[in-house]
Amino acid sequence: MADLYQYREQSEEPLDCLYILHCSGENSLAGLEFSAKEKRQLRQKMKALSPKGNEGEIISGECPLEIAHRITFVGLGEEKRLTHAKLREGLRRVIKQAAKNREYQIALGLAPRVHGLSEAESRLFALLEAAIADYTFDHFKSKKNEFDKIDGLHIVPLAGETEEELEHRLEQVRLYANAVRLARDLGNRPGNDLTPEAFASTARELCEEEAGLRVTILGPKELTKEKMGGILGVSQGSVQEPRMIVIEHRPKKPKKSLVFVGKGVTFDAGGISLKPARDMGWMKYDMCGAAIVLAVMCTVAQLELPFKVVGLIPAVENLPSGTALKPGDIITMANGKTVEVDNTDAEGRLILADALTYAGKFNPDVVIDFATLTGACVVALGHEAAGIMGNDTALLNTLAKLGETAGERVWPFPLYEEYFSSIKSDWADMKNAGSRWGGPVTAGTFLKQFIPEKVSWAHLDIAGVAYAEHPHSGLPIGATGFGVVLTLSYLNQLMKG
Repeated sequence: MADLYQYREQSEEPLDCLYILHCSGENSLAGLEFSAKEKRQLRQKMKALSPKGNEGEIISGECPLEIAHRITFVGLGEEKRLTHAKLREGLRRVIKQAAKNREYQIALGLAPRVHGLSEAESRLFALLEAAIADYTFDHFKSKKNEFDKIDGLHIVPLAGETEEELEHRLEQVRLYANAVRLARDLGNRPGNDLTPEAFASTARELCEEEAGLRVTILGPKELTKEKMGGILGVSQGSVQEPRMIVIEHRPKKPKKSLVFVGKGVTFDAGGISLKPARDMGWMKYDMCGAAIVLAVMCTVAQLELPFKVVGLIPAVENLPSGTALKPGDIITMANGKTVEVDNTDAEGRLILADALTYAGKFNPDVVIDFATLTGACVVALGHEAAGIMGNDTALLNTLAKLGETAGERVWPFPLYEEYFSSIKSDWADMKNAGSRWGGPVTAGTFLKQFIPEKVSWAHLDIAGVAYAEHPHSGLPIGATGFGVVLTLSYLNQLMKG
């Protein structure tokens, strides 16, 4: 990870390159804190190099300023059409170019505003995208990725931006960036490395030993005592024992109680309802909801929030074997309701149901769950937005607005009472799967049956946005960390009242 510095703060020697990101038809230099003399020199250089600012453009030359050896202009396209995705793509190009040129210390001038955001919002999230633009996961490679060569990323202040304002923003960015990187690292770990037990050990190390939070791990004995038939049932086909990870931030006299729940299927083969072999390896990402919760909880410890915040992670493997759940089996959930297992590949809602029931023990005001739950959500929304549904319109609207600001979009689905008819069972209280129609909402309707009374609840189906099978919208291949910044933005808004 390239360290973030204020411009000139750590640069006694000339930097390798000064990168200016700019839009077509805009005076990008006007928004940056350069002296009048420096701006004249830069304008002359721009005239000589003649960058147009078109999307994807990269033009380099000798830097006219003493602070860097080279200068590179990176085009972003029209500012009125500048989105988070286009900004991410531009910053990713910067990192690739710097790695290609073996530039170890670079400066970044970033004045364009993301369309629809205020100047302060755009600045914060532009800096965040810059901080994670160099992300790569090479933990299991004997030869590490060339992106690691970039040691320092120096940020050019905006015109009028004080040193205190920039440092405050950089502090917040570092916090958010570390959380996103952690979520991505967890998501990218393979199933043989990140088992349910390994997940629990990681949570204890990061949240209890390093962050000082309370961590409780429920194993098979404790899960049986809690009558968590969903978690126990899904895991019974694997030699890897299930875990329920409970992480608590408990301040004195909390103003509010929140519970975050993350689906933690560390590998999902579908059980007896076996998935096709092709692309099954991507199912290591079926724990990305859990990765969000763990990353957020690690950050919560540093924010010193005046709220009780609890993270619940049901962690299991879903594999076929002679002991696995079978279609037609009936299990009893933690709240006493019975479920006919119509499809063993609809396992996420079974473990989430037990965790949502368990959330009631903490008397929450708000419960938010994150899950790579349905392929149908990917069919509906593609890879540009998560599906969101729940029982509190105000909460859903708040998360939707914050998602637009943070570049983590969510789109609402309804939860009409009539949807329950599709999961009615002749033999139990309900089935875990409905017809082929309305997959996201029938899954949400199932989860709704396990929400504690008088609790505001939102369910985010992140199946289409949790990971990328190919580099996409400026994101690297693999886990995206989607949901981390949205959740931290929500907590930050609650802090402000």
